[in-house]
Amino acid sequence: MRKNKMKAIMAMLLAATLTLSSTISSLAAGWHQDGNGWWYEQEDGSYPINTWYKDKDDSWYFFNEAGYMIHNCYRYVDGNVYAFGSDGRWTGSMFTDIIPGAWIGNQYVNEWSGFHLNVPAGYEIIPSPSLDLDDPTSLQEFEIKIPDGTGSKISLEYDNAYDFADYGAITPEYMTSIYSVALALCGFTIEDVSSVTLGGKDYIKLTADGSGIMKCDFYCRKAGSHYLECLTALYWAASQPAVQGLLANVY
Repeated sequence: MRKNKMKAIMAMLLAATLTLSSTISSLAAGWHQDGNGWWYEQEDGSYPINTWYKDKDDSWYFFNEAGYMIHNCYRYVDGNVYAFGSDGRWTGSMFTDIIPGAWIGNQYVNEWSGFHLNVPAGYEIIPSPSLDLDDPTSLQEFEIKIPDGTGSKISLEYDNAYDFADYGAITPEYMTSIYSVALALCGFTIEDVSSVTLGGKDYIKLTADGSGIMKCDFYCRKAGSHYLECLTALYWAASQPAVQGLLANVY
């Protein structure tokens, strides 16, 4: 009798343990955060690795090789480049027929476009800069800040001609004219528009002056079948030698 009672008690304890375990597992499912970022635990205890995940609100996320959600960046997945906002959601923007560049130490290399840059020591490199990615219309590759504390910088991006209604008419000259209007509205004076060679490649260059205090140089050329490579240098006049020194390392 006593043995039967002990068996019954043990069975009850085992059942309770299994129920509790099941409850804990269920509660553990969902989003979690640690020192490395956000990750998602599924009902079976597994978590997405190097793959997409669609949340209950129909938002899409991508998890890297370590299982953490990527955010505020661009990601090359299955032949396309996707933009992810600061909250990790895919913004809905996708770039096709393009391959982003890569950083190898202080060297930026993009074999798809042919743009290469060696960044001297001291310059601050910001890959995929933290900008507003809620509605991106261009692939922002990097910003590089001049090491003089002024905030002077150069940036590289690729604009998709398909984002324009008349994409067949989108040329480097047309893009330069659009940039000219934007700079004029900001109080800059357009000093010159010319054809130049940078790193062995031909660009349309726009030079603008902001009351003798600020300067802006805009370089544009065709890249791939429907992209425009746009290199912008926005800097204080005193930073011009450092900017020119940096651009001399384009090849």
